[in-house]
Amino acid sequence: MKNIIIWGAKGQGLMAKEVAQELGLNCISFFDNNRNIKSPLKDIPIYYDIEELKRFENEYFTVGIGYDHNIDRYKISKKLSDLGFKSIKLISTKAYVSPSSSIMDGVQIFANSVIMPKVYIGEYSSISPSVTISHDCIIGKGVFMSAGITLCGEVEIGEFTVIGAGATILPRIK
Repeated sequence: MKNIIIWGAKGQGLMAKEVAQELGLNCISFFDNNRNIKSPLKDIPIYYDIEELKRFENEYFTVGIGYDHNIDRYKISKKLSDLGFKSIKLISTKAYVSPSSSIMDGVQIFANSVIMPKVYIGEYSSISPSVTISHDCIIGKGVFMSAGITLCGEVEIGEFTVIGAGATILPRIK
């Protein structure tokens, strides 16, 4: 069983932990910049200091920071990768991803999301539950897509974009 650390100990981090568990990964710790946050789970410790990361060297990681913190998610992910941690794609077993789509490093895809043919999702992007991305869409790096979004075909989403819950983006919008 592979071990994983999760940076972010609130809602998005808990969602990531559940997908990691679905995939047979063992969450061994949470990390967070906010020292006022306690571990959300009694059996998993939380750490705050980047120096404490050294004890987990070479483990897998994901960054569970959501919504308008996508640039932070990206920067922390890059820093962890530079420190020798191994980024992992977290794709829920309850999501569908077309085999012809390209999902880059560190992407999170949550339950009930549907990724259709020839979609590209840039590194460290987060696709919330029940998102539908139709054919030939391009999603830039560090994007956050809230729950219930629909992208019609051939849509392009720029780097570090945040899209709010329930949005529908019509075909060929760039």
